[in-house]
Amino acid sequence: MSGDWGSADGTADVTEDDDWQSESSRAPGVTADQASAPPEQNADYSRTQCGGEQWQLRYFHHCNFAEAELVGLQTTQCTFVECNFGGADLTQSAHRMSAFVSCTFVGSLLTSALFEECRLAGSAFESVQAQGIVFRGGDLTSVSFAGVDLSGVDLADARMYDADLSQTNLSNASLVGADLRNVRLANTNFEDADLQGALLDGFDARQANLQGARVDRDQCVPLAQVFGVVVD
Repeated sequence: MSGDWGSADGTADVTEDDDWQSESSRAPGVTADQASAPPEQNADYSRTQCGGEQWQLRYFHHCNFAEAELVGLQTTQCTFVECNFGGADLTQSAHRMSAFVSCTFVGSLLTSALFEECRLAGSAFESVQAQGIVFRGGDLTSVSFAGVDLSGVDLADARMYDADLSQTNLSNASLVGADLRNVRLANTNFEDADLQGALLDGFDARQANLQGARVDRDQCVPLAQVFGVVVD
């Protein structure tokens, strides 16, 4: 897929991050020109009922899904750019190889939702209900999980570079192999979380609760140095 999410007519101007690849090496989502149906722009789906539907290769730009009933919705290689899912019910929805770029999920229900190898870069998840949510890999660059309860969530191998984790509860979460470089921390709870193999460049442990967290030997030195410990 090309580096432009939009089409030649400028449906959207969102640049893809080529620094991340899915396990299959395929790019999530589609361009407007590759969509199986005409691309939709500024469409209003607020409070509509699309629960249980299956969407494939669809493209949405700046569409409104606020308070929509999307329980059990399945998307495969769809693209959503700057879409509003505020207050939407996405309980038990499943998304595979889809792209949600700079979308808003504030106050939405994501209980037991699945995001598998999805691109969620720049999206905001404040005040969501996310019990049982599953992220299998994926690109979560610059997402905001500020204040969200992600306790016990599986974020292994997720790319969370520059994510906002201020006051996020990640207790008992699996962050094995995750990219946590330059994440924003403030009263972030990693109690009993598994951080083994995670990339921690720019990780300010002073802003986090790491009681009981599991790290590997290579991570111990940079974590200690944050507190001024000199390691010879």
